[in-house]
Amino acid sequence: MTQRELETKITAAAGLALVFALTLSAAAQPRPRRDWDYRSQPQVTQRTLSLGAAPRIVVDNITGPIIVTGDGGTQVSFTATETIRARSQAALARGEREVKLDVTPGADGLKLYVDGPFRCGGGCVHWDNPSYEPEFTFVLHVPRGSSVDLRTVNGGTVRASGVTGRFRVRNVNGGIELADMGGSGDASTVNGAVVARFARNPGGNCRFRTVNGKVSLYLRPGLNADLRLNTLNGDVYSDFATTPVAARGTAGREGRMIVFRRGRMTAARIGAGGPTLTLRTLNGNIFLHETK
Repeated sequence: MTQRELETKITAAAGLALVFALTLSAAAQPRPRRDWDYRSQPQVTQRTLSLGAAPRIVVDNITGPIIVTGDGGTQVSFTATETIRARSQAALARGEREVKLDVTPGADGLKLYVDGPFRCGGGCVHWDNPSYEPEFTFVLHVPRGSSVDLRTVNGGTVRASGVTGRFRVRNVNGGIELADMGGSGDASTVNGAVVARFARNPGGNCRFRTVNGKVSLYLRPGLNADLRLNTLNGDVYSDFATTPVAARGTAGREGRMIVFRRGRMTAARIGAGGPTLTLRTLNGNIFLHETK
């Protein structure tokens, strides 16, 4: 496989860190203690709903993974497995009373929302009294035409595959894995990798961001896109021939790879240009892979 390498050294770390702080404010929240001595029996919620061929699916979790698979049809089925861990029997009982899963079907889709006293309005999270921790594992099967809005904070990877609508995926302490995607959207985390594989190239703008981790995109041949690339402690590699736009720095070659030395290159073009793909990380590499 022929690779062409683009290396970006961004000195404006403070500005980039501010962007992450504003868009991922949950990262500043302290994580609860993990020395739990008490654990509830798993509670399982299962439902199947007919919501049409292109519903909007929202899963707003706190701790635990989310797995969404697009597999045709017009039905949405989900399994939510809840476990509460606590430092005392009293705290465990309080958690079982206070934590609930809100299931809200609507005309345009479905919202699953983990609620409790740790919510501070607007969906944000605080841990003023972390004497217990609820963990939910969500597994959903949805129509391929679904759009998804998936969020968690701790304790798991967010995975989505086989959906062709728009996506918005957020994590804080965990990775993001997208596969067989057909739409466009945004995926961001703080501590973890962001990996996205596309069944067809995005038709709209996309953003992929992390602070501590790599960003890897797997795209189809014939890609036409404009790139915005930022990394502080990492390099940028591309299987696609790229044309630098407004680049600074000196370019050279190492074998068959193009290398940009100490530049502030933040823009490049693939093919004739097209949707903007923004890829950002502070501590990690960025990869643009061509898949057959």
